[in-house]
Amino acid sequence: MGSDVGQRLLEHYPDFMAAEPQRLRHTYPALSLAACEDIAQEAFLRVGSKAAAGGLAADTNVVAYLRRAARNLAVDRSREQRTGRRLVLMGGDSLAAVPEQRAFAEEDPRLVLEDLVLPAIEGMPESLRRQVVDLQSRGLSDPEIVARLGIPAVRLHNLRNKAIAHLRSTLAGHIREGHRKKQQHGKKDR
Repeated sequence: MGSDVGQRLLEHYPDFMAAEPQRLRHTYPALSLAACEDIAQEAFLRVGSKAAAGGLAADTNVVAYLRRAARNLAVDRSREQRTGRRLVLMGGDSLAAVPEQRAFAEEDPRLVLEDLVLPAIEGMPESLRRQVVDLQSRGLSDPEIVARLGIPAVRLHNLRNKAIAHLRSTLAGHIREGHRKKQQHGKKDR
């Protein structure tokens, strides 16, 4: 891992290993803490191997990439453990089978926001663009953002569009193929 990406991975290792197993345990309560620690370690090793092989771009957000890799491994482990049903004690000695709950990170927009979007926003240069999308990601409405930043609504829309274009290109590797915005080449006929 002689590259800049590899160095950044090594710098984030202690924080990642201190926090990620707890996050995984919270999201996937069926997994033990030890299993979550193993998953976090395996995610780091896989991402590290990919970085060492030159498989990660220099501008990769390593924190988001690590967290996504860990979530994907946790989903896989959860699926392996799932039997489709679990037995629950229903008073007395009787047992009843109830369906297993589904808890996949890719289906929860809050986890996507936490894992990918917020780190990408934090990686943007300090600017009004960053402030606009940061405030929007915190749930502020357009009038609230306009009032807080003291800018006209037209400027807000312009800044947000440019910030979203930046985030879309930064997160392109995490966007499923059918959901990527088509790039237009050339000018439109008007």
